[in-house]
Amino acid sequence: MALLAVVSLSAGEPAGDRRPTAARNEESPEMVTNSIGMRFVKIPAGEFLMGSAADDPAAADNEKPAHRVIISRPFYLGVHEVTQAQYEQVMGENPSWFAPDGPGRRDVAGLDTANHPVDRVSWEEAVEFCRRLSALPAERAAGRVYCLPTEAEWEYACRAGTTTSFHTGESLTPAAACIRAASTEPASKSHAPQVPRSTRPVGSFPPNAFGLYDMHGNVWEWCADWYDPDYYARAPKLDPAGPETGTGKVVRGGAWNFDASYARSAHRDFTRATRRDIGNGVRIGYRL
Repeated sequence: MALLAVVSLSAGEPAGDRRPTAARNEESPEMVTNSIGMRFVKIPAGEFLMGSAADDPAAADNEKPAHRVIISRPFYLGVHEVTQAQYEQVMGENPSWFAPDGPGRRDVAGLDTANHPVDRVSWEEAVEFCRRLSALPAERAAGRVYCLPTEAEWEYACRAGTTTSFHTGESLTPAAACIRAASTEPASKSHAPQVPRSTRPVGSFPPNAFGLYDMHGNVWEWCADWYDPDYYARAPKLDPAGPETGTGKVVRGGAWNFDASYARSAHRDFTRATRRDIGNGVRIGYRL
């Protein structure tokens, strides 16, 4: 079992292994809806143990060592991944594979994909989406400057107080997330892993305790950080923002065409900032 713990969920509270309050409802003052209908939930400041324990059999080397991280200020994070409709409203295009006129249109034939997560978004495009959304008059008036979460913020938000491999527990199945079902039999045509035909509409599965949906599966989510496999060994305790350079940009959370092992809360991956991968989407937030 991974040695991962949230020890304080708001600044000034004594350390302790405690879970956050249940997901906020839409009427809560901690839930914000912006000018294009995107919803954001306030994530409290706190402290947690990031990464995986040395004896965790499921962990890769780049998830070690486990290290204590302080998120010093509350921040807001999107309740959902950015949808195709939201992305198109801001950017004027929908690059998604699983769009009605996308390369994967046969897999979504007859479906309204407006509420599916946007996919085939590069890191650079995700940053540009944040810039353009922030520039909308209503968003400027509200003082919201959107950004990608740091890798530490992402894992902290994904865990939402849990200490297990997933916020759902030690296992994750396609009944709880849009992921590929892992085969329990030797690889063969009759026992091939079952892959979903496409992404699912955001919010199709229950949220975590912070009120965030699809933190596991559906699409990979870009983080702000450069990727360095050895960064954890030297990462600062306070608000780590990643290395100054790296081999690509971090993605987190797994995707529809990956099995549960890639969707673990501690799993780290990366790709080029310019690359439009079929499984890459985006979740954004803003800081107070």
